[in-house]
Amino acid sequence: MTIDQRGAGLWRRIAPAQRTAFFSCLITGLLVHLYAFTNLIPNSDGLSRVHDLQQMTISGRWFLHYASALNSYTQMPAAIGLLSLLLLGTAAALTVSLLRLDSRVLAGLAGAVMAAFPVMGYTFLYLFTASAYCLAILLAVLSVWLARRGTLLSWAAGVVALALSMGTYQAYVTVAISLSLLAVFRAALDPEFTFQSTLRLGLRLMAYLAAGALLYYGVLLLFLQFKGLELLSYLGMDAASSGYPFGQLPRLILDSYKQVVSFFFLPGSANGFADLWMVILDLAALALGGACFLLHLGKKGLYRDRWRPLTALSMVALLPLGMDFGQLLSPWSVPTPLMKYAFVSVYLLVLLAVGLLDSQGASAGLGAWVPPAAVLWGVLLLVFCLNTNNLLYTASAQAHRATESYLTRLFARVEACPGYEPGMEVAIVGAIPEDQLTAQIDIYDQVDHYSVPRDTVAPLNKHIYYYLNDWLNIPVAEPDEDTMIAVAASPEFQSMPLYPAQGSVQMVGGRVVVKLQEEYTPKSDFEIAYENRR
Repeated sequence: MTIDQRGAGLWRRIAPAQRTAFFSCLITGLLVHLYAFTNLIPNSDGLSRVHDLQQMTISGRWFLHYASALNSYTQMPAAIGLLSLLLLGTAAALTVSLLRLDSRVLAGLAGAVMAAFPVMGYTFLYLFTASAYCLAILLAVLSVWLARRGTLLSWAAGVVALALSMGTYQAYVTVAISLSLLAVFRAALDPEFTFQSTLRLGLRLMAYLAAGALLYYGVLLLFLQFKGLELLSYLGMDAASSGYPFGQLPRLILDSYKQVVSFFFLPGSANGFADLWMVILDLAALALGGACFLLHLGKKGLYRDRWRPLTALSMVALLPLGMDFGQLLSPWSVPTPLMKYAFVSVYLLVLLAVGLLDSQGASAGLGAWVPPAAVLWGVLLLVFCLNTNNLLYTASAQAHRATESYLTRLFARVEACPGYEPGMEVAIVGAIPEDQLTAQIDIYDQVDHYSVPRDTVAPLNKHIYYYLNDWLNIPVAEPDEDTMIAVAASPEFQSMPLYPAQGSVQMVGGRVVVKLQEEYTPKSDFEIAYENRR
């Protein structure tokens, strides 16, 4: 058999819906995120990571270093973008297979939504980890796909895949949980599944999720012990060693439901990007999904088996907890937009409900309106996603240009300071003041978050040095903490006016001093530990 024959045979083994989901995800992703893939847009975390080995064991991400090797640990927008979408497209194909979406139209919409969901825009602002995070999404989807297959070997492989996904970024366990809930939802409404087979599926998926999490944690402990490290205090990760606050569990569960409702239905809510358009689309999704669910139950007579609607509704009720499981997993912090990719499962649930109705030939008569309504809703949702992602990129690019202009002018003042010589120590004290760099475009409020550079990409003192060195190629070393504290406490510094006033850039003690703020804010223990991570 020739290589062409083998390739053709492999191609035929992939279902048409899966191929459609893959290419839809790939093409939609390239079009929606084109600006991010053809421009280098840093956020504050990315300033020091033009090239970075991603040693993040102290953040619990012991596999991130290895996953990031796919892009040579370097921020390369076009290469990372293409690789990310190939991985995400494969995840879309597996999702369609897992949920048994046989319609190529619905599979195409599923793939497109998975690529365009605005959480991916936040992900691509963290370009230095984007391909690794898309690999983590793929591993999370693959883990459910494997665990569902039923054999012990595939179940064990699913456990390993989930541990690797969490080892890249713990937040993607929510993807696996959400898809597991959707898989049980699908089984409960499938006449081919009995109560016993549905129960076995649910128990198998629960066991795999628990085993995967335990394997992740066990490997993390080994990495920490081998490297002699402790978890960072960032987002309360170090608090995990003090025990879980079970007494707060009812409040945390309620908070998770509130966060999910706010994310989809409350414009301007924290850690989200909802506007009126999104709220209307989400209400339409609720109506569309609910109608398809009821029509499917009625036309197939599934309501007679009471366990079916009860099980399906239970999975829907648990879905917000699954999507926002990060809040329960780490109750000391609030999940950021980057951590909410699993929220796309709400839209996948709607497409699944439409698919169930359509696959049984029930989308006729009373349900004849469903296919065109579903396509229209999907297209409008993609338009919203296109706009929101590019609003992210527009705001971030503007902050980048503003920072570049500001620091170029600032360093020109340094070079013009009497007595300055190349290579001389430069102490820039303070961060860029908000009243000197601020975006005054109201629509940016929709995507405002600390991960989105709105006013400047250099919000802290250290970021100025990162930007000068790695983005403007100006070799100026950041003085150590003792030096910065001593300079800020000196009488000469105290008497200087604030930049950009005359006299705000002076020679003091054999070094150039720039006064951006009245005081120097020392780095936190977290920042120091982060800079020395390994």
